[in-house]
Amino acid sequence: MFREYDKVFIKNTGISGEIVDIYEVNNIKIYTVESDKRGVPGGIGYDGDYKLFHCKEEELQLTHS
Repeated sequence: MFREYDKVFIKNTGISGEIVDIYEVNNIKIYTVESDKRGVPGGIGYDGDYKLFHCKEEELQLTHS
């Protein structure tokens, strides 16, 4: 289980970032990860430089940085 502000790696994209929100949909936890690099492809960003990604727990790996 992950917590807000944990540093994580998104396994299928290779993108690293920080968990900025956690919510549930149909009893499944969804983690919103903000990329730690500018201009990464994909995600949503609302015209921002740092994209957001919605991930399930199994898509994430905790990092040590």
